Amino acid sequence: MDSCGKGIDNAHIDCLLSARFRDQAVATVRELVREDALSLSRRIPEQLVGSDDLATLRDTYLCLFESALERRPDKDSRDQVVLLQFALLKFLLQLTAREPLALQEALKAQLQSEPDGAAADRIGLHEQLILVTRQAQGIQRRVAQLLFRQIRKFETVQVQALRAAVLGKHWPVPESILFNPILLISDAGAGLALAADYPIGWMAESGIDDWLTRTAACLITTFADYLPTWLTGAAQPEPPVSQPSALGRRDQGQLRGFVATEILLAGFVPRVEYRQGLTTWLDEPANLRLFLDAGPAANEGGEGRAQGTAARWQYPDWDLFQRDLVGQLVASLDVAGLGGAIECTYALPALRRQLGYPLPFALVMDYTKERLSRRALAQRLATLRGGPDPLAVHQLLERLQIARKRQTPGQRQALLGRYLVDFLTLRRDLKLAYKTFEVLDGIHLMEDEDECRLSRSNGSLYEFPCRGEGGPRTRRIRAHAVLKADVRGSTLITEELRARGLNPASHFSLSLFDPVNQLLPEFGADKLFVEGDAVIVALYEYQDDGPSLTVTRACRLARKILQVVTLQNVRNRQNDLPALELGLGLSFSRREPNFLYDEGRPIMISSAINQADRLSSCSGLLLRSGFQPTNPAFRVTVLRDAIGGERAGPGRDLLNYNVNGVKLDETAFLRLQEELPMTQLRLPEHEASESLFFIGNHRDSGGRVHWIVLRHAPVHDWYGDALGPVDPDRRHYFELIVDEPLTARIRRLAAGA
Repeated sequence: MDSCGKGIDNAHIDCLLSARFRDQAVATVRELVREDALSLSRRIPEQLVGSDDLATLRDTYLCLFESALERRPDKDSRDQVVLLQFALLKFLLQLTAREPLALQEALKAQLQSEPDGAAADRIGLHEQLILVTRQAQGIQRRVAQLLFRQIRKFETVQVQALRAAVLGKHWPVPESILFNPILLISDAGAGLALAADYPIGWMAESGIDDWLTRTAACLITTFADYLPTWLTGAAQPEPPVSQPSALGRRDQGQLRGFVATEILLAGFVPRVEYRQGLTTWLDEPANLRLFLDAGPAANEGGEGRAQGTAARWQYPDWDLFQRDLVGQLVASLDVAGLGGAIECTYALPALRRQLGYPLPFALVMDYTKERLSRRALAQRLATLRGGPDPLAVHQLLERLQIARKRQTPGQRQALLGRYLVDFLTLRRDLKLAYKTFEVLDGIHLMEDEDECRLSRSNGSLYEFPCRGEGGPRTRRIRAHAVLKADVRGSTLITEELRARGLNPASHFSLSLFDPVNQLLPEFGADKLFVEGDAVIVALYEYQDDGPSLTVTRACRLARKILQVVTLQNVRNRQNDLPALELGLGLSFSRREPNFLYDEGRPIMISSAINQADRLSSCSGLLLRSGFQPTNPAFRVTVLRDAIGGERAGPGRDLLNYNVNGVKLDETAFLRLQEELPMTQLRLPEHEASESLFFIGNHRDSGGRVHWIVLRHAPVHDWYGDALGPVDPDRRHYFELIVDEPLTARIRRLAAGA
């Protein structure tokens, strides 16, 4: 998943699943939860989810993959499908966990909304609420299992064939990861939660709290010579943690199984192993099965060699070696006090089925250890509510005891071997589940419209619609220019207007902001910020566009804004008001900007805004000193403060003069040279000896020709009241020429050249 970019929170991968699929999945799971809840009250529930509903869910599920593969027919298709597979997995896990709780809340609301209802109805609702509350985890697990069985059918029948046709792989994500039983258990460490899928889960009733730790120690100690040191050195794992560290975990509470799985793993697996995904041959349970079946004891056990295993190794000492290690395994399990409990574990489900009663594990253990006489057994059974017939229990337990005594060493060894293989299966699935939860933890399933719009604007949203679900589309920005107009003198005008009893807001709106806003569509610019002392606009280049004139359009817009202010100043003089002064800065970035949203309004985040702000500023020191450029046609000058500049530090020793001018950064200048073929020329020595001019033109959509003239000039030293020589670092700056007479003169010179 490292190839997928992070979303708006810089932590998750933002995913948006098809609304059609989400709605259908929610409706299906909600009805499945209701069906299961009704069955708890011993009613015969009507079938709320039929074959038509499942067919619709299947069709939308298939459509998601069809659309993903159709939209991404490139080398990234597999990554997109993997992300879709995990996003679907997380959505379905969260959905099956959420709906039982939603049913509880619905029943509570129904009870509160009908306080005067019939007593029988209220009692029925109350009983149903109690049942749903008690069985919430069971409902979740059963519904999740049913749902994922259907998903597996969808995958096996149609989806995997579709993926194989496009990607060449049936399962981009291994089947053992997607359909891991551990993922469907909300609390893998809660008593018997494992027993429904793993036979050894009944060991939780044995009273041996650390049975997993003891079993792991037996295996690691026996095979220590054939395991890596990071595992054998941790034969005594860290003590179980009651609450794992939240560091690195993003979705606290959204996937409850994540925390429960780590708590269980931490008790018998080294943390370095499951957190870093380290593996050994023990992580494939079939390896242990091969070893146990590759000796004479396997045949003695009566079960024969496992199907598909290889013949016994043809080495003279193999039988002795294998028999010795298996003997060590069996002995270690008995020394750890697990042997008898394992035998009872595998016998317990059959005993309960035959009795039709959940016979306590402790009672079976006590009887097999000959701690209970027939009379004591009857007394224990009498304490059980609705207990089974003592005679029937005694007969079953006696048959169990006889069978245990009659079993051969090979048969017992086969049973203990089965337990160890089942243990390794559970161990592997827990490790897989932990790493799967880790991946799911990094995915953010988005539904909120504002969040989706923000992520889409920033180009970080992975969308998976069904066919026909177009949804909003935002073109990706590949580059952008920012034009900042620093408005000076607005405070004086505001005070003067207030003194005359006039409205400053309407004055600026009618004479400045409205005309500027009307210019933006013509140049394809977006308003970012407009207030009394600043106007900031952005111009974008999109990925699907051909050659773009972004900086060219920004230069033309800057000249238009200056013309608006010039006209405004004419009116101000007529009304005896102070003049407005502008400083414009134009910056360009070859990167895509980021966006935030404030109540639906986009807010662009880009370093180009800060750069444009610096370009548009004007040094108060130069204004107070009465500095004027050497040529009145020049509106921009940059000087090095030769007196106090060194104390300011590198980069802070420059003084910017920008009065009704437009200053460009170097990136914008270089981009302008890419957009327009430009001619270089110089003016006669007495006019601008050190300036180099660039001139180019282009035609707009209406066929009109527009000229752009730039000045490249060096930075001079400034001694507080006089210009000095050129800056020793030979720094320079760029100005857009807005003086019409100078522009015309340069055009004539360029034409003559």
